[in-house]
Amino acid sequence: MQSIRRERFGDFSVLHREASVEGRTAVHFAHATGFNAETYRELLLSLDPALDVYAMDARGHGMSEAPADPKKLRSWVQYRKDLEALVDTLSRPTVLAGHSMGATVSLELAAARPDLVQGLVLIDPVIVPPLHIPMLAVARSLGLAGRLVPISQLAARRRMEFPSREAAVENYVGKGPFRTWPREWIEAYVEGGTVATAQDTVRLSCERAWESKSFSVATVNPYRPLKQLRCPITLIAREHAGPPFTRESRDAFMRCQPGTRLLILEDASHFMAMEHPEIARAEIERMAQAVRSKLG
Repeated sequence: MQSIRRERFGDFSVLHREASVEGRTAVHFAHATGFNAETYRELLLSLDPALDVYAMDARGHGMSEAPADPKKLRSWVQYRKDLEALVDTLSRPTVLAGHSMGATVSLELAAARPDLVQGLVLIDPVIVPPLHIPMLAVARSLGLAGRLVPISQLAARRRMEFPSREAAVENYVGKGPFRTWPREWIEAYVEGGTVATAQDTVRLSCERAWESKSFSVATVNPYRPLKQLRCPITLIAREHAGPPFTRESRDAFMRCQPGTRLLILEDASHFMAMEHPEIARAEIERMAQAVRSKLG
């Protein structure tokens, strides 16, 4: 199996698995809020060896060291600009894939820079129902958005420190949002998202204030960039949908982009990338093959 290594891109940490064939299609996988690129290592390593695979730790996450002041975070535009800076250096046909926030930011980059993105694979993106947009817009203008986003409040109280990485893993196994994750995915999340402290403990590298603010400043109206997309799209969603991508959001998405390849998973939660990585892998490879065939 090919190895994946950690590289530096300015202040950012990027996982990179080189393609077995020079000059082939690149794939970037963008992680969810609060997670890190390492979390998805099993998926990244399973992809077709002919693909050049990248996964960057977003600002304030994982091993990236870019400034992350919650008081200065106003929207997900900064995340999109950070991803754009990396993808702009790849100089080859590129497919963007992502989970949750990573899917939405990838979508926004494809809309802003269609020259950089030849295909999208979106796994349960963060997209609010159209009817909620006015309320969220008003709340955002009044600085009250965090109160309307329960997960933002939960993140603000997240436990940050553990005696060891092993203790952190045990703390998560079978609990809360991690209850459906295979153990090796939790171990990868902890490996890529904790740092040692001077007290011989480990601490989550994504500060809870940053994670909480990231949830509360999610894009209010992603339908504008969604309508601008011109590349092929694959959307993977849940049958029993709830926030952050409800059935109403999915229907609105499909009205904006009726040509989207839509996969609805019956037995899946928002963490479908962890529960069904074989589906994510197959769809990323399918999109990359379609891009290669189109470009000759």
